[in-house]
Amino acid sequence: MLAMYHPLRFLVLAAGLVSPVLTFAQTPPPGAPFDASKHANPIITFVETKDFKPIPSDQVDKQSGIELLGISQDEGKRESIEIADGRFVKNMPILGGRTDVTFYPVVRQKFALNGTGELVLHSFRFPKVALPPDFARIVLNEAALERKKKPSEMRFGGAKPETLEIRGARALLFESDGQITVYWQEQGIGHTATAALSRKDLFQIIEDLL
Repeated sequence: MLAMYHPLRFLVLAAGLVSPVLTFAQTPPPGAPFDASKHANPIITFVETKDFKPIPSDQVDKQSGIELLGISQDEGKRESIEIADGRFVKNMPILGGRTDVTFYPVVRQKFALNGTGELVLHSFRFPKVALPPDFARIVLNEAALERKKKPSEMRFGGAKPETLEIRGARALLFESDGQITVYWQEQGIGHTATAALSRKDLFQIIEDLL
């Protein structure tokens, strides 16, 4: 499988030496180009919004292998919890090559915030890519930055994420039409938090997640 990437390896490594996004950002999972009409945010593009179905909270760990984050009662309450099934994709195209990818279930929680709108939290085990881990991270970072003629063909749909640190982890931030999405990982679990809040308020909620 790695041989399929040999022509790209030195180009990718060279890009990693000069790109601050590759150096400092959290590695995004593989996925389709972001389409706001289908996908929850620029990170969660390996499932579509229509794929989510309600699930009892006591079944989440069994079906997803995820220990969920939550918010305190002082900040709000959970309104719903849903799950989208994982899947196996054989020979998925990534950065001009192809590799097998195992996608795991994604859990979506929606919280009503006390007087400040809604928080949507997605959580997922990072997909298993059939490449050596360090090389996979380089390939996925470079694939996320790959430029194409049409923004609709780019991994983030043409969006340009900012980098930051949150909860002690590297993170990516996307902002569009007053809505902010922050992506980070904790112990192999990817999370995205989305809300129409000020950065200060959203960052505080994320830092306070239980």
